Amino acid sequence: MSFLTALLQPSIKRLRPLALMGLCLLTTSGGVYASSWQAGYESALWQASDPSKLNCELTHYIPNFGEARFIHRAGETVRLEVQPFRNALRGGAVKLVALAPQWMPGANTRPLGEYDFQKTDLPIRITTPQTELILESLRQGLMPSMLQEDQDQRIEARRASLTPINFHQAFADFQVCQAQLLPVNYDQIRDVVIGFHLGGAKLTQADRDQLDLLVRYTYADPEVVLVMVDGHSDSSGTRRDNRELSSERADSVTEYLVARGMPQEMIKSQYHGQRYPVASNRTTEGRSKNRRVTIKLERELEIKPIF
Repeated sequence: MSFLTALLQPSIKRLRPLALMGLCLLTTSGGVYASSWQAGYESALWQASDPSKLNCELTHYIPNFGEARFIHRAGETVRLEVQPFRNALRGGAVKLVALAPQWMPGANTRPLGEYDFQKTDLPIRITTPQTELILESLRQGLMPSMLQEDQDQRIEARRASLTPINFHQAFADFQVCQAQLLPVNYDQIRDVVIGFHLGGAKLTQADRDQLDLLVRYTYADPEVVLVMVDGHSDSSGTRRDNRELSSERADSVTEYLVARGMPQEMIKSQYHGQRYPVASNRTTEGRSKNRRVTIKLERELEIKPIF
């Protein structure tokens, strides 16, 4: 029996089963660390963000160490960011492992990877494969941890852990949010190009699908205030004919967007003929690239203090 267990034994008898589980976090196998941070039963806080089509977050506060955030942005994969307090970790290698608590006898420590920590104000950004392993470890009741050790015994070993206590309900809410995410984010949909056949101004089914996704995004993102539609042509015809053709192309896109529910006042439609080529009109491939309509989304400017 350890000294800590013997000291607390009279109190342990009065604890609820889940509270006992929280106590076990303090006596977890995996070595003794001079500096060790993790939430106990009463302080184990997991919080999922409100449902969103653009971004989902699952946050866990590690007392006296910092904050861990699982972030899933629309159109991307889930990632983990850990923001430690200044000087909580020193620069250098950080091992990522999944530790087994004492209520899981026989479970072994599982390596999850390694991270080269640089002492900056930026968070620790964990890759997607490691993030998925960390989430899987939490689902299995393990404690994903960051370990720092040094051959020099004068340098203290450090450990920061994510606890599985109170994780599962918050993770379920996080998954509900993930299920509603759009397949694209602002950076991926802000610039759309619709190409056209020679002399043509009709939209294909693939064009309509892409425009449908753009409409869905503008409805989900309240910061989008303007949609720029610009029609272009190659130099195959006369300048007058090319201006008219570029106008027809811009109109076909604008009319479709409005028909799918985009407010007319959000759209600024223009046409330019052959004035702004993006490739050489001397080649077939170049002319194909110039027969286009570009759609650009613009967000409302928001000035924020830098401190």
